Amino acid sequence: MKEKNIEKDKFNKLADLLKRGDKKAGEKIFNYFSPLIYRFFMARILNRACAEDLVQGVFLKVVARIDTFDEGLGNFSGWIWQVARNSLIDYYRDKKEVVFADMPEGFENLHKAKDITHVKMAAKEIFEVVKNFREDEQEVFALHYLSDLSYKEMSKIAGKSEGALRVAVHRLNKKIRSTIHD
Repeated sequence: MKEKNIEKDKFNKLADLLKRGDKKAGEKIFNYFSPLIYRFFMARILNRACAEDLVQGVFLKVVARIDTFDEGLGNFSGWIWQVARNSLIDYYRDKKEVVFADMPEGFENLHKAKDITHVKMAAKEIFEVVKNFREDEQEVFALHYLSDLSYKEMSKIAGKSEGALRVAVHRLNKKIRSTIHD
């Protein structure tokens, strides 16, 4: 009888090495995930210091709880994103008021353009629009556009099908365009 194959995540092996105390494996995990998770947090809270603190907290939790990761229950990528998502939920639970800050320094590097002022203004306008969306829409926006995750990766994190996420992204695009161009 053939055993059901769970798709192997390229980070499962690194997670196993980290469980055994391999610091290089932890570095590789950090180097890959930290910029993605940072952009995810920045899209949601728009505060560089808080986003950096949250990223650091995620990796402290990952190291502290790596023994609880079970490859048989899922992939490491989904697990680490769930840790990040739960950290954001905890942040909102602890901090009731969320203030929209000025566009953080460095965000203009998300796009390469000749007219960086135009890009910064457009990005700021989009963030102003997105901050008024429902929580689930903000999460899809952050995962897709800022963390640049595939629909497959987003599906594992959000617990929705890839098709449902494609539809959600399409609707977000329409919603953003109609709000900005009104």
